[in-house]
Amino acid sequence: MLSSISLRHMRVFVAVADHGTFTAAAEVLGLTPSGLTATIRQFEDVAGTPLFDRTTRQVTLSATGARFLPTARRLISEFEEALGDLDALSKGIGGTIRIAAAPSVLTRILPGVISRFVDEHPDARLRLDELNAGEVHEAVARNEADFGIAGEWHALPDIAFSPLFSDRFGVLCRPTHAFAKRSAIAWSELADQAFVGLGPESGTRAMMAAPGSWAGGAAGSGGGGAGEVPVDPAEVGASDVLKRAAALGLPEAQTALRRANASERAIERVAKMAKPRQSDAVQNGNGGGAKDGPGSAMIDPVAQLRPIVETSNTLTLAAMVAEGVGITVLPELAARVADLAAPGKLAFVPLCEPIRKRPIGIITRQSRSLSPIARIFLAMVMEQAPKMDLPAAIEWG
Repeated sequence: MLSSISLRHMRVFVAVADHGTFTAAAEVLGLTPSGLTATIRQFEDVAGTPLFDRTTRQVTLSATGARFLPTARRLISEFEEALGDLDALSKGIGGTIRIAAAPSVLTRILPGVISRFVDEHPDARLRLDELNAGEVHEAVARNEADFGIAGEWHALPDIAFSPLFSDRFGVLCRPTHAFAKRSAIAWSELADQAFVGLGPESGTRAMMAAPGSWAGGAAGSGGGGAGEVPVDPAEVGASDVLKRAAALGLPEAQTALRRANASERAIERVAKMAKPRQSDAVQNGNGGGAKDGPGSAMIDPVAQLRPIVETSNTLTLAAMVAEGVGITVLPELAARVADLAAPGKLAFVPLCEPIRKRPIGIITRQSRSLSPIARIFLAMVMEQAPKMDLPAAIEWG
């Protein structure tokens, strides 16, 4: 059967074709003439046709052998090249690294690392894919990327997240906007602003609305008081639904997003109800600060940000802000990347009350080890990135 033909047969065949005699070929290959002759006969028996025409004085290629010779040379060359690649990979000096990362990481973090890496490892190749947080996690889970660098997303089986750095959320607006003159802005001040934002698939909104203590509801005088506005925890948990939705198939995602939108509308209604009750409580002398009293309702100001424009692209978002369509909220590193699309036309002001940060980390598969060259690159990222002169208040580790 043809499947019994091996690389050994190919090497012997090519050697005889190159040297013209069985004896010379056997000497080059370190075989006995009888052993080499037996190999050629076995090859011809399996192929069902002579590969050489033999006389007492010389050995020449048959018509079939002459046509097959280029193929045999190519197969030997490809096999030797593959062995060379395997050797390079085992020594950590070559191979391809596939990296999936958030746009701000690809633009501001990785270029400096890659510049040094390619100088030290010219035989290595890099494949970079710009994806949102959910897509990065999925790419690593499907083995479409060796590792990822992006925000934390909803838990996937076999996926590990190792924190790398975090950056603070803030407002991106035009330099002529009233917010641009401020040193910090409270989240509650965004409610009445024209707002443009990234879609829920980006992960930014989910991180903005991560579980935490949001103050902003009416204050009551105690359990069951007029100022107490109950909020269903299932409705407030819309961000978790959004996280799951991005990793599911399309039908499940649509259902989850519809529920999330319904939750946001419910929280918005609660906020509107809370304002007059808070006013009544103040007039009646029952107190009024959102932070006072056990009956305070916890209203999520992020749920009140209803974008008039949504996009999946940060640069498009920056263009909308630069044209005065509205303000937006971005992590600082992403905002600095967006500023490249409209230099001099944007201002970034940190948000406070509370301070929220976007965690960025290394995403890997727990059951799959990185190749030596991928480990070298990742170690270089972790060693070199914190030393970069980045235009953002980044906290490493």
